[in-house]
Amino acid sequence: MGRDMQASETSEELRHPAVSAGRKRQLVLAVEDERHDWAIYGKLLWYNGFDVLWAESGEDGVRLAEEHEPDVVLADLMLPGMSGIEMCEALKANASTRHIPVIMLTARSRREYGARALDAGCERYLEKPIGPLSVLHIVEDLVGRPPPPGE
Repeated sequence: MGRDMQASETSEELRHPAVSAGRKRQLVLAVEDERHDWAIYGKLLWYNGFDVLWAESGEDGVRLAEEHEPDVVLADLMLPGMSGIEMCEALKANASTRHIPVIMLTARSRREYGARALDAGCERYLEKPIGPLSVLHIVEDLVGRPPPPGE
């Protein structure tokens, strides 16, 4: 496994090598502090035509969203420092990132946090455990299905 699919000691930009300045693939920003979850969702999204950036904190998620303007953000609710809800509020308060759909993916119940997340501007609130294919279909529903390779 290469550096692109591994977490580092500091929260730095990690991406699949296919990401480039003149990107042709849609970009998902995964904000997740659990390496196992990052690996599952990141690989599945990449193999299905999306480029994926990874951040392990809400602060880094906001920074990467501002720098790269992803097509969608997939964020955990419970992050070190800034929570996923706070990160979503920051993205929706910024004119350059407010258009980016945010999917909150968490082990916390909808009853407990769902209304707060939706009030913050999240487009979807998904409770773990959720199958990776379900996450893929929701991403595709929000931003469209990537074109087949070579197009």
